[in-house]
Amino acid sequence: MVSKSQNNKIEEDKDIQQPNQQKSFVYLILNNPAFSALIFLAIFFSIVSDRFFSVNNIINIFTQVSITAIIAFGMTFVITSANIDLSVGSVLAFAGMIFMALSVAGIPVFFGLLITLGIGALIGLFDGFVVTFFKLPSFIATLAMMTIARGLALLMRGGTTISQGVQPSYYWFGQSKIAGIPFPVIALIAIFLVMEFLMSRTTFGTYTRAIGSNPEAARLAGISNNRILIIIFAIVGICSAIAGVITASRLGVGSPVTGQMKELDAITAVILGGTAMSGGVGTIRGTFVGALVVTILNNGLTIMGVSSYWQQILLGLVLIGALAIKKFQR
Repeated sequence: MVSKSQNNKIEEDKDIQQPNQQKSFVYLILNNPAFSALIFLAIFFSIVSDRFFSVNNIINIFTQVSITAIIAFGMTFVITSANIDLSVGSVLAFAGMIFMALSVAGIPVFFGLLITLGIGALIGLFDGFVVTFFKLPSFIATLAMMTIARGLALLMRGGTTISQGVQPSYYWFGQSKIAGIPFPVIALIAIFLVMEFLMSRTTFGTYTRAIGSNPEAARLAGISNNRILIIIFAIVGICSAIAGVITASRLGVGSPVTGQMKELDAITAVILGGTAMSGGVGTIRGTFVGALVVTILNNGLTIMGVSSYWQQILLGLVLIGALAIKKFQR
């Protein structure tokens, strides 16, 4: 039973936190270093290559950002709760393999999608259970799941891909367009709206920030920390599975090696977007801007012919820089 004073404490915390969550999008981006980086990168790459602002490349950027952003939206909840999930890239690969295997097995696409998302949710629930009931650090629990999920993806076909016998309907999620807009972009918009609502307009978002700020105070205020954390990990598991479905569908193949380093992309996007690694502060809108920065950086460097190895190095430096800026601001 939650006392009246505890309820008042929650409402006070909500009043304090909510204004920051409900500031206008314009305010957030103008006061977020990620937006400055976004503008700089767009100007820089448009100068060095006239292909950057071509219609095809803009569509390509938003299609590419859908994968990173969808995972990063789930990761925002995890990091805001003062946890982390390193398994997202491996879950993406495993989900993609499952999705294509179901297609080859003759499962209708609707049920194939539900089963794949259900498996993603179960993986997240398992991670949440290990973190909450066995009291393992999320870093360790999800590091273990990272190797387990990747191993399962490799085991399914002995390390080979699934591309033969795939039903054409399974390509719809990655290759179709609605009113000229690629489906991955539509999925990105829909998931953004849902996640933004959850984070900024519901008690679930308030509880997530409360747990990240001070888990003991949240518990004393009547919040079920374990239940919220398990749901959070289930959310990021579903987001990773959605990204896996879109990736496999877009490429037309289930590959056990896809999604490598996606955890770095997602974490970088979240940190660039203003979410604190220490927990308690996080916005979905900021994460979207961060995901755009990561995607535009990779896209622009690819257009310039920069090796993917150098791209990983630069992305790592961007993450270090973002963390250093956050530290300096505090």
